[in-house]
Amino acid sequence: MDKTTPVSSMIRQNGPIKIAAWRLMMEKYQDFYTRFEHEFRTRHGLTVNEFDVLINARPAAQVRQRDLLRSLVISRSALSRLLGKLEDRGLVTQEPDREDQRGVLVALTAEGQRLCDEAAATNAEIILAGFAGLTDAEADEIFELVSKVRPVE
Repeated sequence: MDKTTPVSSMIRQNGPIKIAAWRLMMEKYQDFYTRFEHEFRTRHGLTVNEFDVLINARPAAQVRQRDLLRSLVISRSALSRLLGKLEDRGLVTQEPDREDQRGVLVALTAEGQRLCDEAAATNAEIILAGFAGLTDAEADEIFELVSKVRPVE
């Protein structure tokens, strides 16, 4: 069975290369995301977003919910629901911020830290497998090139 030609390749042949490059990054992201989704669920009982919360709440001290939100790609209400689920599972704690009564402080429990460490190893395994065809110098070059992409304002 023939593979379908990726949209990025079609754009590269017929359209602006910058749009093709963007599309290729999105296609690669989707490939990784699909693998993360499967492996986190089957190995650790986590969704990608749950892992994202755990890995971003890793500091030894508590993190403000609003600071956590800045690190994630989800809405405030989605984060609140997600934190509630993680708290119900005993993976995080939430408590009012004594210095800012409107704020909420989030911390990993010992179980949350353990699960985060295990899932972080899976995360690294998937990324390193995906980048296995690159040298460190090539990965550094990709980092430098992608760093030049400016955010749209």
